[in-house]
Amino acid sequence: MSRFFKSMMMAAALLLATGAAQAQQAAVVEDLSGAVAGVEVFDFLSAGKTIALPAGTKLVLGYMNSCTRETVTGGGSVTIGETGSKVAGGAKLQTEQLKCAAANQLAQGQAGKSAAMVFRGQPGSGRKRAEIPQPSAVLMYTAPAFQIVRPGQLTIERLDVAETVQAFDVTGKLFDYGKTGKKLDAGGYYRVELNGQSTIFHISMDAAEGAGPLLLRLVRF
Repeated sequence: MSRFFKSMMMAAALLLATGAAQAQQAAVVEDLSGAVAGVEVFDFLSAGKTIALPAGTKLVLGYMNSCTRETVTGGGSVTIGETGSKVAGGAKLQTEQLKCAAANQLAQGQAGKSAAMVFRGQPGSGRKRAEIPQPSAVLMYTAPAFQIVRPGQLTIERLDVAETVQAFDVTGKLFDYGKTGKKLDAGGYYRVELNGQSTIFHISMDAAEGAGPLLLRLVRF
């Protein structure tokens, strides 16, 4: 077996492992006050994980499969489910249903498929007619937040209008575009790429400016 073929096989295995890990991720830690062992802000949590909450702890979770935001206050414990949490030992749970774009559910169902749409670009855009793959997410705010699996250079490319590609060196668990002081355009279609992985996302025409609840602006690879 050639060295090149071995390298390709290893890269494919890494991508499969990353995809499997993300498929199991159910919730993201949006906010945390108090010390909680093994949990930090912007951690992505898998279903089945149980977290011990000391007295006085406040944990805010965003569930990606149900578009719900939960606030858990300790002490006690919280167990992560597929679409929501279960609490025990005196912990209290408050749930808020967010208004995700209906198209977002369709986009998630099409992720990884060959579906595409024909888009007529804006006059003078340089892209009068182009095929754009079905987006994997529809965002309700103009400042997206990108999950970072490992450090690298993240690029954002506009697909429906000719614009300069934006590039950022990113580290940590999440890159919050809003903290750059910039915003993307409502109605725009974009491709984001990091470490050889890419995904398409769309900013809703009804998107609010700036940053908002993480679930309404989260992009995962």
